[in-house]
Amino acid sequence: MAITKTKFINYVRCPRYVTLDGIKKSALLDDMDIYEYMKEEEIEKRDELISHLIDEEGNDLIDVTDKQLNTMMPYYNEVELLAGSIASKYFDGSFKYSKTTYNQESFDAIINNSRYICYVDIYNENDDGINIIECKATTTNKYLNLSYKGKSIFAKDEKGIYRLLEELNIDDYMPSKTYDKLKEKLFDKYSPAGHYVYDLAVQRFIIENDLKQNGDDRKVNYYLGVLNSEYVFDGKYENGKPVYDEINGEEIISFIDLTSVTEKLMDKIDLESKMVSGYINDFHDDIVPLGVWCEKNKTHKCKFCPVCFDRVPSKNSIFSYMDSHHGFKKNNVKYTDYDLVNEGKVGILDIDESYLTRYKNVIQRRSVESGKPYIDVDKIKDGLDTIKYPVYHLDFETFPCPLPRYRGERPYTQSVFQFSLHIEKEPGVCDNDKDHFGFLSKDHLDRREELIKYMCDLIGDGTVIVYNESFEKTRIKELSLIFPKYRDKLLKINDQIFDLMNIVKTKTKMYEKLGYDKDRAKLINYYHPSMDGSYSIKKVLPVFSSLTYQGMEVANGVDAMITYASFPKLNDKEFKHRYQKLVEYCKQDTYAMYKVLEGLRKCVK
Repeated sequence: MAITKTKFINYVRCPRYVTLDGIKKSALLDDMDIYEYMKEEEIEKRDELISHLIDEEGNDLIDVTDKQLNTMMPYYNEVELLAGSIASKYFDGSFKYSKTTYNQESFDAIINNSRYICYVDIYNENDDGINIIECKATTTNKYLNLSYKGKSIFAKDEKGIYRLLEELNIDDYMPSKTYDKLKEKLFDKYSPAGHYVYDLAVQRFIIENDLKQNGDDRKVNYYLGVLNSEYVFDGKYENGKPVYDEINGEEIISFIDLTSVTEKLMDKIDLESKMVSGYINDFHDDIVPLGVWCEKNKTHKCKFCPVCFDRVPSKNSIFSYMDSHHGFKKNNVKYTDYDLVNEGKVGILDIDESYLTRYKNVIQRRSVESGKPYIDVDKIKDGLDTIKYPVYHLDFETFPCPLPRYRGERPYTQSVFQFSLHIEKEPGVCDNDKDHFGFLSKDHLDRREELIKYMCDLIGDGTVIVYNESFEKTRIKELSLIFPKYRDKLLKINDQIFDLMNIVKTKTKMYEKLGYDKDRAKLINYYHPSMDGSYSIKKVLPVFSSLTYQGMEVANGVDAMITYASFPKLNDKEFKHRYQKLVEYCKQDTYAMYKVLEGLRKCVK
C-alpha cells in the first residue's frame, strides 16, 4: 500500500478521514499493488465523467452505481488515447501513454516516512526535459470561462498551447486587479478550475520528490490535456467510428500549461504532507468541524459524509434553506451554513427568523413550522392566465457524451435522443395514454432529424410547457443551427415555450410585466415543507399528485442516459424491455408536468 494522489487529496480533508479509513502507518511504506491503484484511478476518472452529467433539473448525478458508471469508461479511455496521439503535434521527443495504467510511466518517493506513488497519463521526454500531461474528462470552458468581457486569463501561444496571459506578456485584456482575482480561482481546489489544478499539483509533488531522490535535475513542465469546447465535429466516420480530424484549426484536445501555477502550490502541499503524516501517527476519532472540504453535494464528496453528517437531518436541515451558501446574519455577524451546523444548529427551525436576510427563507421557515404550504394565490392565478391552449407538455432526454457523436456537436453536447409529449387540449383534459406521443432512438445512429420532424409535426399553435426552460430552449436552438431545414419551425416552438417553474417558483420579469412590483415579482409563489428547499419536478410532484417515480426501473435522468448508452450491448429481449422502461420514464416526466399544472389550478380555485 502507498499514498496515491487520490488518497492524499482525501487524507488532507480532515484529521478524521485517515482514522475512519483504517490506515496503518506500517502499510504506507509498502509497494502498492498495481490493481489496487488502477481501481482507485478508475473511480477518480468516473467521478470526473459524472461531474459533467446533470439531470433535467440541473442536479449533479452523484449517486450512481458501479455498473452504470462502467458504461461511461470507454469514452474516457478514448479521450486519453486521443490526447496521446495529438500531443505529438505540440511536443517533440518520445512519448509513453496507454489506456492501461500498468503500461504508464510511474513515479514513487518516500516523503515524511510514507511511500507516495503516481502514474502519468502522458509522459514526454525531449532535449529540453520532461513534459507531464494529465488527461481530464473536462473541457477548456473551465479555464476559458475565467474571463472579463469575453477575454480569458488564458490564451494560445504560437504552438496553440494555452498559457496565462502574463506568460505571453499580454497585459491589455483586462484590469490587473480583475486578472488577479480570476487567477486566484486556480488556487482554490474547491472551484471548478482549481480542482484540476490541485490534482495536477499533487502529481507534481510526487514526481519532483522522486526525481530529486534519484538525482534527476531535468526541467519538468506540467500540462492538462482536456477536451476542446470550441471543437465542432464534422460528422466524418470511417469503419463505423468517428474521426476527429483537425477542423478549422481546432483539435479535439487542447493543452493547458499549468507549470507556473502548480509551482506556487508546492510549499502548501509540502505542509499538507506533513499534516497528513501527523494524521497517520495520531488517532483522531473525535467529531471534527464540517465544511467545504467535505464536498457534500459534489461528485468528489468525502466517502464518510454519511458518518459525519449523521447529526444533520436528512430533510429540512440548515442546508435546505434556499441560497444557504450565501450565508446568514445575526447582530451584523455573518454565518455560513457550516458555521451554524458546527454550532449545533442543524435544522431549519434551529435558528430564529432574525438570522434570515432573505424573505423566501422566512417563508420556508414559517411553512416548516406550521406544516402548511405558502401560496401566493394572485400570482399563481395570473401566471396560469398567460397559458394559451392547447398545451404541449414537452421533455427531452439527452446523452452528454464526452466525445461528439454527430455532425455539429461539441464535446459534452447534450445530444437529444428522446422526447415525450403530452397534449392537453383544454384545461384538465389530458389522458396519460391517449394524449401521449414520443420518439426514442432505437440505436446510436444519428436519428435527430427523425426526432425533429416528428416533434414539429405534433406541435402547433398554443403553449409548449417545459420544466426548466433553459435546457429545452438551448437544445432546440442547437438543433435549429444543425438542421436549418427545420429552423423556422423550431424557433417558433422555442418562442412558444413556457417554464412551469415560473408559476411554481417565480420569474421576476414575467411578473413585473403582469403589473407586480419588483419585490413581490421576485418572491416565490408556492412552497411546501416537503419540498425541502428544492423546486425540482420530483420534489414538487408529490405535493400535487400521487404520481410517483418510486419503483420505476428507469427513475431519473442518469438511469435514462445509461439505459440509452447500453442499447448496442443488449440482446433482443433485454433491448425491448429496457426500451419500454425508458419510454415509460420520459412519459412520466411530461405527465408529471400536467399533474403539477392541474394541481396549481386546483389550489387557487
